[in-house]
Amino acid sequence: MASPEDIETAVKALKKTVEVLKVNPALLQTPQLAFFREYLESLGATIPTKGGASKPAEPAKEEAPPPPPQQQTEPVVEEVESEEEEEKEEPEEVDPDVIPEAEGDIATAQELGELGKEPDEAAMEAADAAIREAMAAMGEGNLEEAVAKFTTAVLAAPSANLLATRGNCYLKMKKPVAAIRDALRALEHNPDSAKAFKVKGKAHAMLGQWKDAARSLGEGNTIDYDEDTYAIEKKAKGWVEKEVERERKRKEKEAKRQKKLREKRAKEMADASAGMGGMGGMPGMGGMPGMGGMPGMGGMPGMGGMPGMGGMPGMPPGVDPSALFSDPDIAAAMSNPKMMQVMMEMQQDPSALMKYKDDPEVMRLVGKVSQMMG
Repeated sequence: MASPEDIETAVKALKKTVEVLKVNPALLQTPQLAFFREYLESLGATIPTKGGASKPAEPAKEEAPPPPPQQQTEPVVEEVESEEEEEKEEPEEVDPDVIPEAEGDIATAQELGELGKEPDEAAMEAADAAIREAMAAMGEGNLEEAVAKFTTAVLAAPSANLLATRGNCYLKMKKPVAAIRDALRALEHNPDSAKAFKVKGKAHAMLGQWKDAARSLGEGNTIDYDEDTYAIEKKAKGWVEKEVERERKRKEKEAKRQKKLREKRAKEMADASAGMGGMGGMPGMGGMPGMGGMPGMGGMPGMGGMPGMGGMPGMPPGVDPSALFSDPDIAAAMSNPKMMQVMMEMQQDPSALMKYKDDPEVMRLVGKVSQMMG
């Protein structure tokens, strides 16, 4: 039978335990106090859940209380996006003369002739006659007839100059895609054809492909300079500069949006950490000594001492949680529900760290947090 001294010691320990439970009733849900929770429930007591809500020992048939709201990241995104929507975006400037690529081609791709063909005298005479007829048709404004005659000449005696000339005719017809095909084939015949480069550059400009336009026009003018080509090249370079500036602003805006998103997530993480007691860390509870048998009931054997509960890990003084969670690596990791659950588990039971010692993702996060906390 327990002595009065044993009972007095047990009562003091029980008082200490009750005092701690008054501060944080959710500790009744820990495995170490399972025996005490079950005993209280057997007496009809209501035990608070981890979220702080009470549950009856033997609940009647009634609707369960709604689960505590979980931290959501979606509203954060919507809030950030709504802020961005308030900013007035500059409308993208478009050259009204640009032709859509779908409208810049002919129904059937043109014939390009045989590459490397060496025409005989008869073929040369036939090509010359077709070229004269094509030039006459162009003078009369009959561009389709001119293209047909140029094609006859290309099949008879293909050359870089002839293909570039037909490509120029396609430009007049507002068919830049076809013109590019002719220019590329012309450059296969002669890689230094200034005329082919210029036709290609003008065709890209018609399509609004300003970088390609500036490059091809510059190469053509390097070989054979003319003012008209330079004017188009200068225009193309101006549009390139606008595109570069627009892309710079887009990236800058996206970077700001991502920064705001990280800051909001960091604040929510810090608030959640503070709400779980993570700021100061709750000191560990000493072990409860064994309770002797209760007198008058036949001598119930005494309960062994309950091992002490480790202190909840907290941030040391001077550590700003917003700075901790503003770290992009930590913020990204804590946005993972698995990692959030692990960190909450370790806050309640520091020894749980051993369970994850072989998990590189968890250990990487723990190391990062430890490094920032100094």
